[in-house]
Amino acid sequence: MTETAGSPAAANLRSRIEALEGSPGYQAYRAARDAVLRMQAATADQRVSEYWLEELAGFEYMFDASPLLIDKLRHQTYHVTGLKVYDYRTGKDEMAERLASKLDMLRQEGDPSLLVPEARELGGFGFEIDGELYNVDTLKFFEVMIALDHGAVLPALRESGQRRLVWEIGAGWGGFARAFKTIAPNTTYLIVDLPELFLFSGTYLQTVFPEARIRYWAGESAEELFAGWEEVDFVMVPAGALEAARPPRLDLAINMVSFQEMTSEQVRAYTAQAHALGAPFLYSLNRDRSLYNSELTSVREIIAERYRIHEIPVLDLPYTKLPKGGPGDTIDRVLSPLRDPKANEYRHVVGWRRP
Repeated sequence: MTETAGSPAAANLRSRIEALEGSPGYQAYRAARDAVLRMQAATADQRVSEYWLEELAGFEYMFDASPLLIDKLRHQTYHVTGLKVYDYRTGKDEMAERLASKLDMLRQEGDPSLLVPEARELGGFGFEIDGELYNVDTLKFFEVMIALDHGAVLPALRESGQRRLVWEIGAGWGGFARAFKTIAPNTTYLIVDLPELFLFSGTYLQTVFPEARIRYWAGESAEELFAGWEEVDFVMVPAGALEAARPPRLDLAINMVSFQEMTSEQVRAYTAQAHALGAPFLYSLNRDRSLYNSELTSVREIIAERYRIHEIPVLDLPYTKLPKGGPGDTIDRVLSPLRDPKANEYRHVVGWRRP
C-alpha cells in the first residue's frame, strides 16, 4: 500500500525535518549561506577560472539545501575531496585493513597526540578503529600535522600562551581547520577561499565548534575585520577580497593541494602576501604542478623566491594512496582513477621566511 501524506511515516518525516530546521547545524548553514550571498555580490567582478566555474556549478544545489541534507553535510563534501561515504560502508574489509595499516605507519612516524579522528557530526564517516572514525582525509591531516611538527613549526603554536594567527589558503570543507584548532586551540584561524566553499566550511566549523566565534567578511576593511581578532576563532574572507586578508600578525600560512592548480601569478601573490605580513613559515602540500596545468611553473620555485625551502619526509607513499599487503607492499591509488606516474611528487614543504 502506498504511503499517503497523512500516513505515520509522512508525519514522522515532517516532524524530523521540523526538528532539524532548528538544529545548530542548519542554523549554521543559514548563517553561512547569507554570508556567501553577500560575498558573491561584493566580489561579482572577480574572475573565476573555467575549471572552478564547472566545479561550483556541480554543487549549486547547496544554496537550497534541506535540513535533511545538511544533517549529512559530510556526504556532500565529495565535491571538494573526491571521498565518498559509499567507500566506507560495511563490508569494505580490504580497504579498512589497508587504511588501518597506514594509520599504524603514521603513528610510528609521529606524535599520536596529533591525530584527530573524524567528527561524527553532520554525517561524519569512516572505518571504525578503536571506537573512532578514520578515512583518507583523517590520515592526510595527521600526516600534515606530523610534517609541521617535524618541521619545527607546530610546537611553538601549540605551547605558546600568546594568541596566534594561522592562515589557510583554500580550506575546502574545513576538516583541517577543525583538526588544527583541536591541536592548537589558542589560535585565530583565517580562511581565504572561493565564497561558495564557505557553505561547507562555515557550516561545518560552527557545528563542530558550537561556541566558536566566526566572522565573515562583509565588505569592511582589513582594520575593521581584524579588530579584536584575538577574541575570534575563524575569519572567512573570499578570494576576491584578498586585500582584506591582512591581519596584524601572521604566524603560519598553509596551502594543501590547491597551489598546484593555480597560475604562477596567483601562487606568487599568496606567497608575497604571506611574506609581507611577516609569516615566519609557509607550509605546502602540493605537486610542483598538476599534470594539465600549463599556467604554472613550479610551486616550490615560487615559494623559494621568499622562503627557504625545507622538504619534510614522512612516508614513502603519498597521501592519496594506501598500502596494499603482498610482495613488495605495492600500492594502489584510492582518490583518482588516473594512472599517474608522478603521484609521488606530492611533497611536504616548510618554507622559512627570507629577510
